[in-house]
Amino acid sequence: MLKIRQPLIGKESMLLRINNLKSLSFFVMCLSSFNLLGQAIVNIEDLRREGQIGFFTSISANLNASRGNRDRDFYSAQLRFDNNSEEAESFLILQQSERKSNDKAIDESTFIHGRYILVGAEAVHWELFAQYSENPFRNYKKRSVLGGGLRYELSKSARLGAGILNEDETELTGQSKTTERFGFYFHNSLELAENIALKPTIYFQPSIDDFENDYKASIILALDFKVNENFKITMQYSSFHDSDPPMLAEKTDESISTMFSYNLN
Repeated sequence: MLKIRQPLIGKESMLLRINNLKSLSFFVMCLSSFNLLGQAIVNIEDLRREGQIGFFTSISANLNASRGNRDRDFYSAQLRFDNNSEEAESFLILQQSERKSNDKAIDESTFIHGRYILVGAEAVHWELFAQYSENPFRNYKKRSVLGGGLRYELSKSARLGAGILNEDETELTGQSKTTERFGFYFHNSLELAENIALKPTIYFQPSIDDFENDYKASIILALDFKVNENFKITMQYSSFHDSDPPMLAEKTDESISTMFSYNLN
Protein backbone atom coordinates (compact mmCIF):
# COMPACT_ATOMS: atom_id res chain seq x y z
CA MET A 1 0.00 0.00 0.00
CA LEU A 2 1.41 3.35 -1.02
CA LYS A 3 2.02 5.64 1.94
CA ILE A 4 1.66 9.36 1.44
CA ARG A 5 3.90 11.46 3.66
CA GLN A 6 1.86 14.03 5.51
CA PRO A 7 3.21 17.59 5.52
CA LEU A 8 4.70 18.82 8.78
CA ILE A 9 2.59 21.34 10.59
CA GLY A 10 2.89 23.51 13.65
CA LYS A 11 5.96 23.10 15.83
CA GLU A 12 7.55 20.33 13.72
CA SER A 13 7.42 22.48 10.57
CA MET A 14 8.91 25.47 12.40
CA LEU A 15 11.77 23.37 13.82
CA LEU A 16 12.57 21.99 10.38
CA ARG A 17 12.70 25.52 8.91
CA ILE A 18 14.97 26.71 11.72
CA ASN A 19 17.34 23.78 11.19
CA ASN A 20 17.42 24.48 7.45
CA LEU A 21 18.21 28.13 8.13
CA LYS A 22 21.03 27.07 10.46
CA SER A 23 22.48 24.82 7.81
CA LEU A 24 22.22 27.53 5.15
CA SER A 25 23.77 30.12 7.46
CA PHE A 26 26.66 27.79 8.31
CA PHE A 27 27.23 27.08 4.61
CA VAL A 28 27.36 30.79 3.81
CA MET A 29 29.79 31.38 6.67
CA CYS A 30 32.05 28.56 5.47
CA LEU A 31 32.23 30.27 2.06
CA SER A 32 32.87 33.63 3.67
CA SER A 33 35.65 32.29 5.88
CA PHE A 34 37.92 31.89 2.87
CA ASN A 35 37.95 35.66 2.26
CA LEU A 36 40.98 37.53 3.56
CA LEU A 37 39.59 40.56 5.36
CA GLY A 38 41.90 43.50 5.81
CA GLN A 39 44.54 42.18 3.43
CA ALA A 40 47.38 44.63 2.76
CA ILE A 41 46.76 44.77 -1.00
CA VAL A 42 43.08 45.17 -1.85
CA ASN A 43 41.81 44.50 -5.36
CA ILE A 44 40.54 47.96 -6.28
CA GLU A 45 39.83 46.95 -9.89
CA ASP A 46 36.64 45.18 -8.80
CA LEU A 47 35.49 48.37 -7.04
CA ARG A 48 35.70 50.78 -9.95
CA ARG A 49 32.70 52.23 -11.86
CA GLU A 50 34.51 53.16 -15.05
CA GLY A 51 32.34 54.93 -17.60
CA GLN A 52 29.30 55.26 -15.32
CA ILE A 53 28.47 58.98 -15.26
CA GLY A 54 26.67 60.46 -12.25
CA PHE A 55 26.57 60.48 -8.47
CA PHE A 56 25.98 57.16 -6.71
CA THR A 57 25.45 56.25 -3.07
CA SER A 58 25.17 52.70 -1.78
CA ILE A 59 24.79 51.03 1.60
CA SER A 60 25.24 47.30 2.09
CA ALA A 61 25.19 44.99 5.09
CA ASN A 62 25.74 41.28 5.64
CA LEU A 63 24.79 39.31 8.74
CA ASN A 64 25.27 35.57 9.20
CA ALA A 65 24.64 33.55 12.34
CA SER A 66 24.54 29.89 13.32
CA ARG A 67 23.75 28.17 16.62
CA GLY A 68 24.53 24.65 17.77
CA ASN A 69 27.67 22.95 19.00
CA ARG A 70 29.47 26.18 18.21
CA ASP A 71 27.90 29.63 17.92
CA ARG A 72 29.15 31.67 14.99
CA ASP A 73 28.38 35.27 14.04
CA PHE A 74 29.62 37.43 11.19
CA TYR A 75 28.65 40.92 10.15
CA SER A 76 29.92 43.45 7.65
CA ALA A 77 28.69 46.91 6.68
CA GLN A 78 29.76 49.16 3.83
CA LEU A 79 29.01 52.74 2.83
CA ARG A 80 30.09 53.97 -0.59
CA PHE A 81 29.98 57.25 -2.55
CA ASP A 82 30.81 57.69 -6.26
CA ASN A 83 30.97 60.92 -8.25
CA ASN A 84 31.82 60.44 -11.93
CA SER A 85 31.92 62.84 -14.84
CA GLU A 86 33.55 62.78 -18.27
CA GLU A 87 36.55 64.66 -16.85
CA ALA A 88 37.08 62.89 -13.51
CA GLU A 89 35.98 59.89 -11.45
CA SER A 90 36.13 59.51 -7.68
CA PHE A 91 34.87 57.15 -5.01
CA LEU A 92 35.03 56.69 -1.23
CA ILE A 93 34.48 53.35 0.52
CA LEU A 94 34.07 52.77 4.27
CA GLN A 95 33.83 49.19 5.51
CA GLN A 96 33.67 47.45 8.89
CA SER A 97 33.45 43.72 9.64
CA GLU A 98 33.70 41.31 12.57
CA ARG A 99 33.60 37.54 12.99
CA LYS A 100 32.90 35.78 16.31
CA SER A 101 32.95 32.19 17.52
CA ASN A 102 31.23 31.42 20.85
CA ASP A 103 31.04 35.19 21.54
CA LYS A 104 34.82 35.55 21.07
CA ALA A 105 36.13 37.76 18.26
CA ILE A 106 38.31 35.78 15.85
CA ASP A 107 38.60 38.34 13.07
CA GLU A 108 37.74 42.01 12.61
CA SER A 109 38.74 44.73 10.19
CA THR A 110 38.23 48.38 9.33
CA PHE A 111 38.83 49.59 5.79
CA ILE A 112 38.66 53.08 4.22
CA HIS A 113 39.68 53.85 0.65
CA GLY A 114 39.36 57.05 -1.37
CA ARG A 115 40.46 57.51 -4.99
CA TYR A 116 40.41 60.34 -7.55
CA ILE A 117 41.00 59.67 -11.26
CA LEU A 118 41.63 62.48 -13.73
CA VAL A 119 40.38 61.13 -17.05
CA GLY A 120 42.74 61.99 -19.89
CA ALA A 121 41.83 62.73 -23.48
CA GLU A 122 43.81 59.70 -24.62
CA ALA A 123 44.28 56.31 -22.95
CA VAL A 124 46.41 57.71 -20.09
CA HIS A 125 44.79 58.83 -16.83
CA TRP A 126 46.17 60.24 -13.55
CA GLU A 127 45.01 58.95 -10.19
CA LEU A 128 45.52 59.78 -6.50
CA PHE A 129 44.48 57.53 -3.62
CA ALA A 130 44.52 57.22 0.17
CA GLN A 131 43.80 54.10 2.22
CA TYR A 132 43.55 53.22 5.91
CA SER A 133 42.96 49.81 7.47
CA GLU A 134 43.05 48.03 10.82
CA ASN A 135 43.18 44.28 11.39
CA PRO A 136 44.78 43.01 14.63
CA PHE A 137 44.09 39.40 13.63
CA ARG A 138 46.44 39.82 10.67
CA ASN A 139 49.21 40.84 13.08
CA TYR A 140 49.19 44.55 12.28
CA LYS A 141 47.42 47.22 14.25
CA LYS A 142 46.98 49.73 11.45
CA ARG A 143 48.20 50.51 7.94
CA SER A 144 47.87 53.71 5.95
CA VAL A 145 48.81 54.30 2.32
CA LEU A 146 49.02 57.51 0.29
CA GLY A 147 50.01 57.47 -3.36
CA GLY A 148 49.42 58.33 -6.99
CA GLY A 149 50.41 57.42 -10.51
CA LEU A 150 49.38 56.74 -14.09
CA ARG A 151 46.70 54.40 -15.38
CA TYR A 152 47.00 53.26 -18.99
CA GLU A 153 44.31 51.58 -21.09
CA LEU A 154 46.14 48.89 -23.07
CA SER A 155 42.89 47.82 -24.74
CA LYS A 156 39.15 47.93 -24.18
CA SER A 157 39.49 45.41 -21.35
CA ALA A 158 43.13 45.62 -20.18
CA ARG A 159 44.59 48.19 -17.75
CA LEU A 160 48.16 48.85 -16.62
CA GLY A 161 49.10 51.10 -13.70
CA ALA A 162 52.36 52.48 -12.30
CA GLY A 163 53.06 54.91 -9.49
CA ILE A 164 54.62 55.65 -6.10
CA LEU A 165 53.10 55.20 -2.64
CA ASN A 166 53.98 55.92 0.97
CA GLU A 167 53.17 53.06 3.36
CA ASP A 168 52.97 53.45 7.15
CA GLU A 169 52.47 50.24 9.16
CA THR A 170 52.16 49.67 12.92
CA GLU A 171 52.45 46.14 14.32
CA LEU A 172 50.64 44.86 17.42
CA THR A 173 53.90 45.24 19.34
CA GLY A 174 53.77 48.98 18.67
CA GLN A 175 56.71 48.88 16.27
CA SER A 176 56.17 51.17 13.28
CA LYS A 177 57.85 51.51 9.93
CA THR A 178 57.43 53.76 6.92
CA THR A 179 58.30 52.53 3.44
CA GLU A 180 58.35 54.26 0.08
CA ARG A 181 57.24 51.85 -2.62
CA PHE A 182 56.71 51.60 -6.33
CA GLY A 183 53.22 50.44 -7.23
CA PHE A 184 52.50 48.39 -10.35
CA TYR A 185 49.30 46.61 -11.34
CA PHE A 186 47.74 44.86 -14.32
CA HIS A 187 44.10 43.93 -14.88
CA ASN A 188 42.30 42.28 -17.78
CA SER A 189 38.94 40.73 -18.59
CA LEU A 190 39.02 37.78 -20.99
CA GLU A 191 35.78 36.46 -22.46
CA LEU A 192 36.12 32.66 -22.49
CA ALA A 193 32.60 32.00 -23.73
CA GLU A 194 29.23 33.70 -23.83
CA ASN A 195 28.51 35.01 -20.30
CA ILE A 196 31.79 33.58 -18.91
CA ALA A 197 34.80 35.83 -18.24
CA LEU A 198 38.21 35.29 -16.64
CA LYS A 199 39.55 38.37 -14.81
CA PRO A 200 43.22 38.20 -13.75
CA THR A 201 44.66 41.01 -11.59
CA ILE A 202 48.30 41.36 -10.50
CA TYR A 203 49.78 43.82 -7.97
CA PHE A 204 53.49 44.33 -7.25
CA GLN A 205 54.75 46.85 -4.67
CA PRO A 206 58.55 46.73 -4.14
CA SER A 207 60.40 49.02 -1.75
CA ILE A 208 62.24 51.81 -3.53
CA ASP A 209 65.25 51.34 -1.21
CA ASP A 210 65.29 47.50 -1.27
CA PHE A 211 63.66 46.37 -4.50
CA GLU A 212 64.65 42.68 -4.25
CA ASN A 213 64.16 41.88 -0.54
CA ASP A 214 61.20 44.04 0.53
CA TYR A 215 58.10 43.73 -1.61
CA LYS A 216 54.39 42.93 -1.51
CA ALA A 217 52.65 41.05 -4.33
CA SER A 218 49.16 39.79 -5.01
CA ILE A 219 47.53 37.64 -7.70
CA ILE A 220 43.75 37.43 -8.08
CA LEU A 221 42.00 35.14 -10.56
CA ALA A 222 38.23 35.64 -10.82
CA LEU A 223 35.88 33.57 -12.97
CA ASP A 224 32.52 35.27 -13.63
CA PHE A 225 29.41 33.32 -14.65
CA LYS A 226 26.66 35.67 -15.82
CA VAL A 227 23.43 33.72 -15.28
CA ASN A 228 21.24 36.51 -16.63
CA GLU A 229 21.20 40.31 -16.86
CA ASN A 230 20.97 40.72 -13.08
CA PHE A 231 22.42 37.59 -11.46
CA LYS A 232 26.13 36.70 -11.44
CA ILE A 233 28.25 34.02 -9.75
CA THR A 234 31.96 34.66 -9.18
CA MET A 235 34.56 32.09 -8.17
CA GLN A 236 37.83 33.69 -7.03
CA TYR A 237 41.30 32.59 -6.02
CA SER A 238 43.75 35.08 -4.49
CA SER A 239 47.31 34.82 -3.21
CA PHE A 240 49.09 37.56 -1.25
CA HIS A 241 52.81 37.54 -0.43
CA ASP A 242 54.72 39.86 1.92
CA SER A 243 58.47 39.33 1.90
CA ASP A 244 58.81 41.17 5.23
CA PRO A 245 55.60 40.50 7.21
CA PRO A 246 54.84 41.54 10.80
CA MET A 247 56.23 39.41 13.61
CA LEU A 248 54.68 35.89 13.82
CA ALA A 249 52.79 36.39 10.54
CA GLU A 250 53.08 34.08 7.55
CA LYS A 251 54.64 35.45 4.38
CA THR A 252 51.91 34.05 2.11
CA ASP A 253 48.11 34.02 2.44
CA GLU A 254 45.78 32.26 0.00
CA SER A 255 42.01 32.31 -0.27
CA ILE A 256 39.19 30.78 -2.31
CA SER A 257 35.75 32.36 -2.37
CA THR A 258 32.41 32.04 -4.11
CA MET A 259 30.29 35.16 -4.43
CA PHE A 260 26.71 35.70 -5.57
CA SER A 261 25.59 39.12 -6.75
CA TYR A 262 22.23 40.44 -7.91
CA ASN A 263 21.67 43.83 -9.52
CA LEU A 264 18.44 45.44 -8.34
CA ASN A 265 18.50 48.18 -10.97
